[in-house]
Amino acid sequence: MNHVPYYIELSAHAKGISPDDIDIATAFLSGYAFDSFDSNENILRAFIKASEINPALKGEIEALISLYVENIEWLEHPYENWNQKWEENYFQPIDIGSFHVRAPFHPASQKPHVITIEPRMSFGTGHHGTTRLMLSYLDQYAERIQNARVLDMGTGTGILAIAAEKLGAREVWGIEIDDWVVDNANDNLQVNTCSKTRVSLGTAALLTDAYNRYYDVVIANIHREVILADLADYERVLKPGGIMFISGLQENDIPQVDARAGDLLLKKELQKSQDGWQGLVYSKPN
Repeated sequence: MNHVPYYIELSAHAKGISPDDIDIATAFLSGYAFDSFDSNENILRAFIKASEINPALKGEIEALISLYVENIEWLEHPYENWNQKWEENYFQPIDIGSFHVRAPFHPASQKPHVITIEPRMSFGTGHHGTTRLMLSYLDQYAERIQNARVLDMGTGTGILAIAAEKLGAREVWGIEIDDWVVDNANDNLQVNTCSKTRVSLGTAALLTDAYNRYYDVVIANIHREVILADLADYERVLKPGGIMFISGLQENDIPQVDARAGDLLLKKELQKSQDGWQGLVYSKPN
């Protein structure tokens, strides 16, 4: 039986010219509609909805990354086999601070905070550098999360929202732009028995005046363009004294984001990197 492609996987091998070949190619791909990446020192895999790619765009992408990778292939994956593919190839349990991220088919863990994620193609299984950065920040600022109101923009699988609730947040709101991702996130909320978290379909436009200075913590693990466009809304809904975790950024994105944050009088508290990705922490003065 023929299946209509649901996801397209770009697979490529590092040329070996530079130790940063994979990171550079990933940075270029992050400017397109790829949902997530899986890579090691020599192999890059990037995943994009079939509806977001066409032959002309494939050619453009190949030309852009061909200086850094070779043996580029485009593989089709129907919706029906996606869970099986992740189970067999990519999704292994991972520990980040007090968190243990697993799939339902993995063994139980004695870690303080176990997060169970259904392995569908929503962004956020804990393996990407940006997700790992955000989980490490949540763990580091655990005392600030307890009893906090938390906003999670671009929630993906809901992993960060779930992590916040497990750390004792009293209220968590995840916002996501893709309806099928919202469905996945809601399934994960149920799997993790979350009762204080909700996920909505939408963008920063949902942050109406009713939420002014409402949230103690704002999380945004998205793209640079979205962060720059919506940072003022994140600042507006953040309480004085609140903290903001930002990721989805490359090193060369930092000056622009820092400048925009400075315009909004946000104070930079911390910057860390993971697999070439950058994570920032800002605070809002009292």
